[in-house]
Amino acid sequence: MDLIHGLKNIGFTKQEAIIYITLCQNGELSGYEVAKVTGISRSNAYASLSTLVEKGGALIVEHSKTKYIATPKEELLSNIKRDFDKTINYLDEHLDFSPICHEPYITVLGKKNIHDKIINMINLAEMRIYISADHEELNLFADELMGAKERGLKVVIITNEDFPYSSTTYMAKNMIQDNFKMIVDTKEVISGKLISSFEALYSKNSTLVNIIREAFINEIELITMQD
Repeated sequence: MDLIHGLKNIGFTKQEAIIYITLCQNGELSGYEVAKVTGISRSNAYASLSTLVEKGGALIVEHSKTKYIATPKEELLSNIKRDFDKTINYLDEHLDFSPICHEPYITVLGKKNIHDKIINMINLAEMRIYISADHEELNLFADELMGAKERGLKVVIITNEDFPYSSTTYMAKNMIQDNFKMIVDTKEVISGKLISSFEALYSKNSTLVNIIREAFINEIELITMQD
């Protein structure tokens, strides 16, 4: 992630992000100077400065010419965090969510979406986590798995190299790379590709949970017999 991407994630447009960074680096600038430094057209620079001021990212300094300065980053981030927390609290209190009558099979697409889903499952686990994955994939979630172990959860891992953040590790000699599956609290599962196609299947469907559970049991028994 670069600075422009980070600022876009908190609500700035690309041009606003570029202008905010420019103001941080150059101090007081007029609209004309902003356009000249950034290469943004003068009309777009003035328009973006106006919306940047509205969003709290810039302040107007009154001189013979109007100039702009960047809002200090500590103040900007504090304001954004406070507003974000208010929004989260409001949504949490007022957003209704109808219960699902049957548990569907959900396809999760994209690297970030799959990783976020796995991290949330690990962080919300209450009793036990079973994972079968290549060592490279496990390292993507090392911090979360360490946290689960420290919370006293049972963390059982099937992998091809030693992994420290588990209660029990089973070493699979013929681990299929990029073939991830996880079951949490015997009530929800996710299985798919984390490195190549970035596609996974998630569900709380009891049939799929039982299938994945049996797969884990068989895999562990086979490893135990081979050892």
